[in-house]
Amino acid sequence: MMGAPHTPHMPPSLLNKGLVTALSVTSGLAWAGPKLAGPYMGDTYGQVDLHMVGERLVGTSAGSGGGCKFPAGTEVLTGEFQGNVLVATVQVCLSGVPECVGARSFPVLAVYNPQSSVITARFRLPEGCHSPGLKDSQLLLRGLGGAPVEEGEEEGAASGAQGSAPDAATDEPEEAVAAAPKSPEAKVAEARPPVVATSPVSMGLQLLAVGKWEVARSRFEAALLEDARNLDALVGMAGCHLGTGNSSKALESLNRISSVPAGRPDVYAWQAYAHDMAGNKSRVPYLLRRALDLGWKPEEPKPWEAALVRALAGDIEQARQAKNRKRAPGRESAGAGSTSP
Repeated sequence: MMGAPHTPHMPPSLLNKGLVTALSVTSGLAWAGPKLAGPYMGDTYGQVDLHMVGERLVGTSAGSGGGCKFPAGTEVLTGEFQGNVLVATVQVCLSGVPECVGARSFPVLAVYNPQSSVITARFRLPEGCHSPGLKDSQLLLRGLGGAPVEEGEEEGAASGAQGSAPDAATDEPEEAVAAAPKSPEAKVAEARPPVVATSPVSMGLQLLAVGKWEVARSRFEAALLEDARNLDALVGMAGCHLGTGNSSKALESLNRISSVPAGRPDVYAWQAYAHDMAGNKSRVPYLLRRALDLGWKPEEPKPWEAALVRALAGDIEQARQAKNRKRAPGRESAGAGSTSP
């Protein structure tokens, strides 16, 4: 029996690139998500009991075995839904090289299929590691209670049950038709996660705009796995760190932008915000003037720039006044020996 797992921080490079590319939800479903509760079964944990804590899904081992044999009550899964995509942290047992032995915590993007009540996720394990609880590096949890009842179905079923029974003398009995058995291919297709297309960066920016810093950060980390120089993802990471008050991490993300494109004056505004929070007040006026000179419009901020504009409102106004201030008449023609002030 494996002892209680420990949960060291794992770097974002452990996220599966292929899954990240496919798994985000469309903007219309961005804030909706299923509410799951009850027993789920999988090869990794045996039975897992799921329940909601506010908007957060939590899964605990029932101690029924599985490849990882976690003790009963061990929290093995926690995360938040965005549509049918679960942004989660999952416990997995590892074996292999010495540094792999034990239980580790992995950030993953999982997909929930409401038709089959199946949760699936893929892992990229560290080199030299494998897990006795994963088949082909995939986690699969299947609900034991069948597919959840959609809203309105119970009401419809109840009203149907309360209706009058058919008159045996006048109504002809309906011929019973047996449902055709599903082929193995159909069962696989039913359990297959839906393919969704919104990019991790787009979803991350939406999450950043509503202050979901940690969930947004996982999306930007996913994008940076695909392209370590993704400017939007680096700015988004900085915004998440600033949202949690970590100016040093924000500057670290912004410093990874080697050169600021002419069409992205907002980068200078984010730099000003980070330096202001870090206490480097002398850097703020220049950076804001640079942003304004290149066309940044704080009066028309993007949704995820709202916190930045609020925090620097006074500095932005001063920078705007400095930008619009005209030189005194005759100043331009004053030579080196002029007595003009």
